[in-house]
Amino acid sequence: MTTRPAEKTDLLVVGAGPTGLAAACDALRHGLSVRVVERRPSRAEHSKALVLHARTLEVLEVMGCAEALVAAGQRFRALHVRTATDATPVRVDLEQRRWGDTKYPFWLSLPQYETERILERRLEALGGAIDWGTELTSLVDGPGGVAVTLSSERGLQTHHARWVLGCDGGRSLTRDLLGIALPREELDLTFALADVHTRCALVEDEGHVVMTADGVLLIVPMPERGLWRLIAQVPRDAALDDPAAWNALVLERAGLDLGVHRLGWSSRFTLTSGVAARFRKGNVFLLGDAAHVHSPVGGQGLNTGVQDAHNLVWKLALHRRAALDEAAREALLESYEQERRPTALAMVGTTATATRLLTLRSPVARWLRSRAAWLALRLPFVQDRLARGVGMLDLLTDGQPRLPNPELGGGARLHDRVHALLPTALRWQGQELLVRPDRVLARPHLFPADVAVAARGEPS
Repeated sequence: MTTRPAEKTDLLVVGAGPTGLAAACDALRHGLSVRVVERRPSRAEHSKALVLHARTLEVLEVMGCAEALVAAGQRFRALHVRTATDATPVRVDLEQRRWGDTKYPFWLSLPQYETERILERRLEALGGAIDWGTELTSLVDGPGGVAVTLSSERGLQTHHARWVLGCDGGRSLTRDLLGIALPREELDLTFALADVHTRCALVEDEGHVVMTADGVLLIVPMPERGLWRLIAQVPRDAALDDPAAWNALVLERAGLDLGVHRLGWSSRFTLTSGVAARFRKGNVFLLGDAAHVHSPVGGQGLNTGVQDAHNLVWKLALHRRAALDEAAREALLESYEQERRPTALAMVGTTATATRLLTLRSPVARWLRSRAAWLALRLPFVQDRLARGVGMLDLLTDGQPRLPNPELGGGARLHDRVHALLPTALRWQGQELLVRPDRVLARPHLFPADVAVAARGEPS
């Protein structure tokens, strides 16, 4: 293979999934130079992850693509939860919940390939591109950055990046090259997924969860009319290779004849969950599935990865552009792992617990769970907590909450006043607060005294 001349950028993003694309878009927005490499030859047409949540849409709005994502997606209007095959479903009306202050009071169904397409278009509009069919083969970290070897059909190339972002999924080569372990817990559960074309009369924007003795079944709406995502706990040897088999499974567990007539993408996997031992080693960072793997319950994975990217990139930009001493620079970079690893641990633990509750095997435990769930889900405040909690609006960062986003008049919201890079001063009930660029109330240690506080507009 021939060796091509070396290139140099601020960031090398390894992986062009939602996490890598979000990181690249945010970096370009901050004026950093970026290269994105992806070992796949082209974009996959599999839906994979399916749901975007409110907090993630707030992040993607900053990057300039939330409007396009919402227009392409399908909002969940309601969720029907059936705690047993013969139980009366509890309807959680998501439109009537007390979402509070967010601009995005909904769960949004959007196939991952559409999310990636929209993010790629935004990347191109910002002047970036994806190097398809280009694989990371080695990296050597040093004080001034990372020397990386890349391989493609055009030959080998050396690339020098100030920082490398490993966004290359659960089987991350970046993580392996760093020698960072990601211990996994086997949940001993097998799930099958399928995107099915149907002739059913189900309301197109409402989802269903059915808990049965044979396993849990989720029926999730997709933006295309008549297309649904089915997620089912199944025996390891279950035969689900044709539309009739899927239709029979749904009929048996939910009493619904979907009229499944064609299968799209389908997959089967045994659940594992875990968090990488470290999220940073020198000038290399792990984000998204490279840093944490987990159950798909709640649709938290893609969303957590995009939020990883947003948490990290403004810190890299500030590190690059501000006059910080060495201790302050190191503290800024260290804060990524200090903040995002606890978030990942909590998310992985919560989704694992929710999965175990949905898949209980003991008849007595199932009865107790079903009775408790049926009673609790009828309470409005429980439904409110479910909507906001799954929507990731109540997550804490370094013990600090997300900045509320009320309307200020004239169509503007408080998040619109936050500076893209520097902390913003907010006067609230006689107190001056600092807001980080990722719209989280700030702790002072991230902003040394020689970093100016920028307040935009009148204090609110």
